[in-house]
Amino acid sequence: MLSQEQKDLLASLSANYKTGRSLSSSNGNVNEHESHRCEELNIINPPLNCPKWACIILPCINHIPSMKLFKSIVPREAEVRIGSRWVCYDASSLNRGDIIRLSEGDTVPADARLLSLGPDFVDDDGDEEEEQDGDGFDQDEEATLELVVDSNHITGETKPRIISLNPDNKTVNAVELFAGSVVLHGEAIAVVTKIGGDVLLSRLIREGKWPPKQRQGEWQAVSQDDHEQDGDDDNDGEIDLYRHRIYLISN
Repeated sequence: MLSQEQKDLLASLSANYKTGRSLSSSNGNVNEHESHRCEELNIINPPLNCPKWACIILPCINHIPSMKLFKSIVPREAEVRIGSRWVCYDASSLNRGDIIRLSEGDTVPADARLLSLGPDFVDDDGDEEEEQDGDGFDQDEEATLELVVDSNHITGETKPRIISLNPDNKTVNAVELFAGSVVLHGEAIAVVTKIGGDVLLSRLIREGKWPPKQRQGEWQAVSQDDHEQDGDDDNDGEIDLYRHRIYLISN
């Protein structure tokens, strides 16, 4: 079941756990929802956010270690609840309040709060009610439900987070999941709370705190062969150098 914290969070985002984000009008057709979700895009800008023509003139920009890492973790797709269906969308179409489903191997498409474990909905109102997307779980299955998420590329955490059901009330804590993290094991349903420039990854990039120090060192070591072949400088020095080159070309 959902905790009171999770119910309050859904209410603040005008979202329904089982049908997704509420629409401004009552007809609820998919076309209107798609149009509504284009008002703000879930786009995370890279560490070196240069115009496309600059990447053509200076193609080695894409070989900077931080740019390589960014391309490997940037979200591309999301499974979103629209009415009574799960629909696969481009991650850039997500908005706050969207209900998403995460599976093993997925990249978390936006900052989100966990609602429940497993691929199916749980009872959210205390009534005895059949699951909409499955037959539910027996007690043995509930005991083994867990979600393992790796946020190492985002926060520098060395160990994946393991999230399981609270044994007392069968709820799961509304743990925050960060865009760019990877689901290593399990399935879950979550609600999007932040997108685009508001997600943690975007904020860290803007503040010059990404990649995390540990990850930055590892990627510089892993990329040493490319580093020598491409004649790249140190990661931070390279970014400053290319920004200067772009400035000179633009002026």
